Parts: sequence; structure tokens; C-alpha cells
Amino acid sequence: MPRLKSLLKVTGTMDDLTFYHSRTEGYLVRRTHRHDSEKVKNSPQFARTMENASEFGRVTKVAALLRRLMGSNFKSCGDARMTSRLISALHKVMKEDKTSVRGQRMVGPGLAELAGKEILIGFDLSKNYPLDQILHTKPMVDLVAGIIRIEPAPNMLTWPTAATHVRFSSAWVRLDTAAMEGDAVHTETDLFEREQLSADIALVPEHSPEGLGQDILLLQVQFYIQEGQKVYDLNEGRACAVVGV
Repeated sequence: MPRLKSLLKVTGTMDDLTFYHSRTEGYLVRRTHRHDSEKVKNSPQFARTMENASEFGRVTKVAALLRRLMGSNFKSCGDARMTSRLISALHKVMKEDKTSVRGQRMVGPGLAELAGKEILIGFDLSKNYPLDQILHTKPMVDLVAGIIRIEPAPNMLTWPTAATHVRFSSAWVRLDTAAMEGDAVHTETDLFEREQLSADIALVPEHSPEGLGQDILLLQVQFYIQEGQKVYDLNEGRACAVVGV
């Protein structure tokens, strides 16, 4: 018995048996099920499986492309589950594709539908700091020109206690899901002190993204702290979200 217990301390596989550990039930063993790859590809029994796998693969690639195009500043704003949540949202968008049969649906045609746009608008890169809980005024979005305007209002921001400054930035992404390519233009404001937010804030890009595809506009609110003559960024209160599709 001690010998068996020592063997089970190492999880793994042996022939068609898999050994593993469960917190609640201790060490367990189960038979490994293997499917022939050609059978899975060609058997009608697995047709739905192959359709789902094909669509999921395309959605995953679109999510990776969007993350790359939004840039490191926006990606670093995301929480630990941002990628999986983005894939899930884009999968729902893909289901709004009314032009393709199951198994061949794509994100692009889904984004062209109003319901698809509504799924992605308001997507927060960080669940820890949703944009509408940090910025208490609705941004005005001109998707054709890629412009975001924010009108000042009393208590328009939830400031972290230590924050002394804030900056707004945008990413105007053009996503071609058919060619799996795209372009992005990034814009940011100067730093504003707490008492400086008395005029309209405008994020006006110098030019539009190149190429064809769907436009997606993201807004970020980033707080800073001044120590002596230097200003440092804060992770606290940092909010990023999709505000236009």
C-alpha cells in the first residue's frame, strides 16, 4: 500500500490510464479516451464538433489581432481574464453573422449587425475598474472621424486618493477580419491636474487608420501621482473600454 501511494504522488499517464489528484477525493485514476483524428474530421458524428472548433479558432485569431492593434498601453490596462472575456464577447458577435452557415460564421459580418455592435460597445478591458464607474459622464463618439469628446461635469471622475493628475487616451482600430490584418491610430491628451478639468476634452486623431474593415474606438482613463518634480502612473483606477463600433 505505501508503494502504491508513492506511485500515485506523481500524476501522469500509463498506457491508457491517467493518474491525477483531487483536493476532495485524493488520488484517482481514470481511463484515457482517444479519438482517431481522421475519424473526428470526417465522421458525421463529429460534424458539430468540427464546426465549433473552426469558428472558435477564427474568433481566437481575431481577438489576438485586436489586442495587438490596440497597443501595449491598452493591453496592459486589462485584467488577468481580459483575453478570455474578449474571446467570449467576440464569439457572441460572431453568432450575429446572418450571412454564413454554421461552421463558417465570422466576426466581421457579426460586427456589421447592430446586435453585434451592441455586444462589444461597453466592453471593459479591466473588470476591476469599469469605465462607467470611473468616468461619470458619457463620452461623445464620432466613429467616422475617430473623435472622442468629453464634456466636463461636477465630480466627473472617481479619483484614486493618491492621484494628482489624469490623462485620457484613445485607440482607433480598423479591423479587417477577412484578411486578418488592420491598423490603429493612438491619441492622447496632456496631463490634467485635478482642478484643470474645466473645459471640453477632445481626442482628435491626426489621421484615420489605413485599409478596410470595421472601426472600433477605445477610451482609456489613466491616473498619475506627482512626487517632487516627477509624475508617475498609477494602476489604481485605470479604466479602458470600447466606446464605439
